[in-house]
Amino acid sequence: MYKKERKEHAFQAFSKDIKEDKIPAVLFLYGEEGYLIRWAVETLVRRYVNPALAALDYVHFRGEGEDTDGVLTACDTFSMMSERRVVWAEDFMPLKSANAKGFTKESLNRLEDYLLGPNDGTIFVLSCEEPEAKSELTKLLKKKAKCYHFTQLDRSALSGFINKRFTVAGVVPSKDVIHTIIDQSGYFNKETGYRIFHLVTDIEKIIAYCQGEQITVDAVSQVLNGDMDTFIFNLLDAVSDHQKEKAFTMLYHILQSGRDVYGIVAMLINQFELLLEVAELKKEGMNLSQITAMLQSSEFRIKKAMAFTEKFTVEKLKNVLTQLYEVDRNIKTGLLDQNLALEMLIGRI
Repeated sequence: MYKKERKEHAFQAFSKDIKEDKIPAVLFLYGEEGYLIRWAVETLVRRYVNPALAALDYVHFRGEGEDTDGVLTACDTFSMMSERRVVWAEDFMPLKSANAKGFTKESLNRLEDYLLGPNDGTIFVLSCEEPEAKSELTKLLKKKAKCYHFTQLDRSALSGFINKRFTVAGVVPSKDVIHTIIDQSGYFNKETGYRIFHLVTDIEKIIAYCQGEQITVDAVSQVLNGDMDTFIFNLLDAVSDHQKEKAFTMLYHILQSGRDVYGIVAMLINQFELLLEVAELKKEGMNLSQITAMLQSSEFRIKKAMAFTEKFTVEKLKNVLTQLYEVDRNIKTGLLDQNLALEMLIGRI
């Protein structure tokens, strides 16, 4: 049997194309990973634009400040010193709406004419994270331009990306460190809004936290989980072990630190919802890998949750969740003081 070939991600395809100098005159970049769109444009500028002339040969249009004539003038202007000009129309309005304000049919026709016969001395980049499928410009670009769809990276590509970010910073991460970052970041959680730009920030925090020392799994966990996750897990430990005094002390400390009460309640609700789901699936006979796949969450979170399901029954978890929903409602409607509502909850668990 032949092994099924893994589809190449746009991030990898673009890297290969620019290395082989196979970049055409018009590019269409789109997808939820906005960080990779920006990375691709910056890579083009580094490769083709003379740094001394970047102010002239790299033109960046953003959103509502764009107009067809200005964009086309920039595209038709030739560079005297750079290998090629780069013109980037970011979040180009006609891509986001089939009837973009300020863009007439005639102006869009001129733009389409250019796309069919572009200036080879310019790389014209049009981008939009969520293009409108009904837009005529979107349809034309998908037919005529070189397209790179920057979707979420798969695990293999994400591992390579993380490794490269560390390597560029002069750090060699272990496989365990990379796997821990992937699992604990929540990048693959179905409910997360975590994207590559969050990941890059977290990698920078990890490097700064370790201050030139070897990066360990414990250091990664400390940086990625932070005070709030530590608080939630410690609070659950104290409550499940009937150490109410300890739980109240932790609650006072986190409130005095200036943390938002709404955020604390939301995290508690999220954690207990996960605990209940895990407990019910575990009761049905599912193991760690099956539950992880079913809930499309990280193995790290599921493993933590499974440990706490030994201390809470399904009925108890349902009861706590009901109380949490009530606390959330009472705080938002002003029926109870925020701090008092949380204290009463801890006292009843």
